[in-house]
Amino acid sequence: MFYVDENQQAKFIMPYEFPLAVHETFLKDKPRGFNDWHWHEEIQFSYILEGEMIMTCMGHDFLLRPGDGIFLNSNCSHMSRPVNPESARYLSLNIKPSLLTLFHGSVVEQKYFLPYANSPKMQVIAFSPEIPEEAFFLEAVLYLFRLIQEKGFGYELEVYAQLLHVWKTLLIISETHSVQPLKLEREEAHAMLMYIHQHFTENITIEDLSKHVHLSKGECSRVFQAAYGTSITTHIIDYRISQSIPLLSGTNLSMTQIAEQCGFNSSSYFTKVFREKVGMPPLQYRKEQIEK
Repeated sequence: MFYVDENQQAKFIMPYEFPLAVHETFLKDKPRGFNDWHWHEEIQFSYILEGEMIMTCMGHDFLLRPGDGIFLNSNCSHMSRPVNPESARYLSLNIKPSLLTLFHGSVVEQKYFLPYANSPKMQVIAFSPEIPEEAFFLEAVLYLFRLIQEKGFGYELEVYAQLLHVWKTLLIISETHSVQPLKLEREEAHAMLMYIHQHFTENITIEDLSKHVHLSKGECSRVFQAAYGTSITTHIIDYRISQSIPLLSGTNLSMTQIAEQCGFNSSSYFTKVFREKVGMPPLQYRKEQIEK
């Protein structure tokens, strides 16, 4: 349904002629039990089916329970993790922004899309069924999910009409509802994230990042922590571990070779960190993947 490229951009597989898709995520099926930092061009509506999870975006943690929903605007970096080992399962609807703009230069694009694409009020909004107007919105989103999944005759017309209704309702909510103020992701934070993802095989220092974004080392650490809720050092390690997983499950490379390709100084350090992050040593993880 989708894959994440070297820049942590999620690429969704969806039809060009009607660019939207619904997919289900069960966090315990993820290699590390959670969805690591990523972003995508598509706007996204998610609905929690079971379990509890935390969505981190724009410097905030959103606790989501069954029946809750969340909207993510285009190009927002985010991650999701379960609250407990029972994990969490949720549906996501991903929509190419072009589907909402009618055509380039249209009044729909100029009046009802572009002004909201970068609005702080519209980057991420969580919804609870316990609040009447939000419950109404969630029902509209669930109906949209059903239309897409059932694919009855003329469903594209119904889906498009319902999608416009949902978008209009969302715009009204963003203007009238008390939305928690969010921290905008600074360009420097995103630039540091991309630098890490492009140079993870190398020895990355905060000084390297400082030179790259023209900020002091202290400011680099503060900006990154505010944007992503984690330290630079922790994210470098987490990203290297995430890159080691497909090498463990899909190649016969030795631990030394994988450690080297993922930026670890030694296979022993790689094994130690992998055990801490994944809960088992890399050789055991490889064995379990082969046996599946």
